[in-house]
Amino acid sequence: MLEQGERRFREQGCEAVDIIVLSLRPDLPPVYRRLGFVEVRTEPFAPSRRLKDSIECHGIVMSKTL
Repeated sequence: MLEQGERRFREQGCEAVDIIVLSLRPDLPPVYRRLGFVEVRTEPFAPSRRLKDSIECHGIVMSKTL
């Protein structure tokens, strides 16, 4: 599915694709790194519902050159 999405983006003239992975899922960045994505920055994340007081969450922006 990812390969087809990337192909479609290239056909539309895109040069890169960015995704945002939540820091609550530390297992995901290594998966996306294996697929060619690199971490480029973090950004605030505003959840739609309140998280437990001890839980902190931010977005990890990952990018892949097409």
